[in-house]
Amino acid sequence: MDATDRTVRKFVFDYFLEHAYAPSAPEISAGVGADLDRTKQALRALDEAHHLKLLEGTTRILMAFPFSALATPYVVVRSNGRRYFANCAWDSVAFHPMLGEAIRVESYCDRCARPVRFGLDIGRPRADGGDLPSVVLGLPASEWWKDITRTCANTMVFWGPEESAASSSSEPGRLTVDQVLAMSLPIYAGKMRLEYERPPPEVLRATFSGLGLTGAHWRL
Repeated sequence: MDATDRTVRKFVFDYFLEHAYAPSAPEISAGVGADLDRTKQALRALDEAHHLKLLEGTTRILMAFPFSALATPYVVVRSNGRRYFANCAWDSVAFHPMLGEAIRVESYCDRCARPVRFGLDIGRPRADGGDLPSVVLGLPASEWWKDITRTCANTMVFWGPEESAASSSSEPGRLTVDQVLAMSLPIYAGKMRLEYERPPPEVLRATFSGLGLTGAHWRL
């Protein structure tokens, strides 16, 4: 990324944090002091580098991971009451390491539709009077970015405690909230900084391996 790309990325994330929805290309252009064509170029570059996901064929922002520009079943609530839509179950957990503050997640079990409610604080999840849900990443890791909109919308979900207890613990892609927090750290911690860089694949491979996530499902 060059300086303009970094400034555009930072503006988008700061805007989402303040407003809980995506800025338009003209708003970004005015906010960063770049002409509109250069701003659109930066947005396309950020999409290509997996910082954002644009609506196909446009420069409208669908996702600035973990923020979603669309309503989803994954709501994150900050201690100040501000509410955000996350793209998927993983992204809802990832708000905690990104912001470095306590959050609450409000969602639903993808199997039974029962409410899923839990908090995250000082690097630990806390259940609301029961057990924590599972996070199920249904697609193999090598397929996540083939269609990230489909991946987030349909295959990264919560299973409530009842559904988790009734299923096999060896289900491919089934994780604890603690594991997802650990997976999130190298990707999401520091995302609000201007100098943020996405970690290279070898860092993610080492993270997966350190969590015991091996085999074909976790191969990048």
